[in-house]
Amino acid sequence: MRSAQRSALRLVAALAGLAAVTSGCSGGSGGGIGGFGGTTQVEGKNGAEVALEAGTCWTGDLLGADPQRVLRLSTDLGVTYFAAARALADRPAFSRTQSCDKAHDLEVYRAVQVPALAPSITSYADLMRTDQPLYQQLDRAVTNACMAEPLATTAALSKVAGATAQPALPETMELGWAPPSPDQFARGQRVFACTLRHRKASTVRYDEVLTRKFPTALRTCIDSKSLVYVDCARKHDRERIAVIEARTAVLAGRFPGRKAIRSGLDGRFLDVSPAAYAALDKACTRYLRTISTVKKLTGVAEIDVDAWPTADGSYPILCEADTRPDKKPVVTQGSVYNR
Repeated sequence: MRSAQRSALRLVAALAGLAAVTSGCSGGSGGGIGGFGGTTQVEGKNGAEVALEAGTCWTGDLLGADPQRVLRLSTDLGVTYFAAARALADRPAFSRTQSCDKAHDLEVYRAVQVPALAPSITSYADLMRTDQPLYQQLDRAVTNACMAEPLATTAALSKVAGATAQPALPETMELGWAPPSPDQFARGQRVFACTLRHRKASTVRYDEVLTRKFPTALRTCIDSKSLVYVDCARKHDRERIAVIEARTAVLAGRFPGRKAIRSGLDGRFLDVSPAAYAALDKACTRYLRTISTVKKLTGVAEIDVDAWPTADGSYPILCEADTRPDKKPVVTQGSVYNR
């Protein structure tokens, strides 16, 4: 049983200055694990004329921001307004490019194709009916294709059916994917964008996330004694390094859901078998060894029952660089991401 107290954390002022850190960080495509070479885009060019490809950066404009545009698209494509509004609410408009070397809102860090499904996507309407099997198949395929190799390996080793994995990120940043805009689709663009979105414009690039280039203030380090998040430059005994998403398995009944939450001497916990936790720990440790040379810590999987599921329906399993639950904590400084 994993102690519920390990997940009971409060956010401290150390992370309140994230935006200031991101705005001052140097950009560039860099190298390292999952590094995808980038190009500097001319800021302000019409997105319909620019190929949707890796290394391009864009404004944070959303297709769903204009209700009248949503209405026109729903009418033109024969999709209900409710379905269109839901699909386009958070979808990037890819309307104007930005320089990746300067503060930007959205980066396309990889562009992927899905040949197996391409013949079935005959209209942009297929990309707006998000509740249909075709779109759900597309969602799974693109999400898997967007994962860098170490993350794909982590997901596979977790033994959680249909799992995906991503590096741990601050609340100011979000990974996702998006199809081309309606204008781009009409001009024949058929790639799907793997995206890193910033809530406040930043120079940070995706390939920095998996390397030592990422600022320590944007990592998620934890002082277990005080139960607070801290800048990883400060002393801490845990660092959250990745998140395994188990939603597919939970909804299919192949991994414990909310009904498996129990109460024990240390608080509430999710009733997961020791074998399942062993596989999760192995997956987290493999990822840790990929991104770090630190040997005195290991990968430990944690499940916060207060976020099982989260408000948006996610079932996150947290990978942390830590010591085993039965071992004395090791206090360190600096992020374990050091390659």
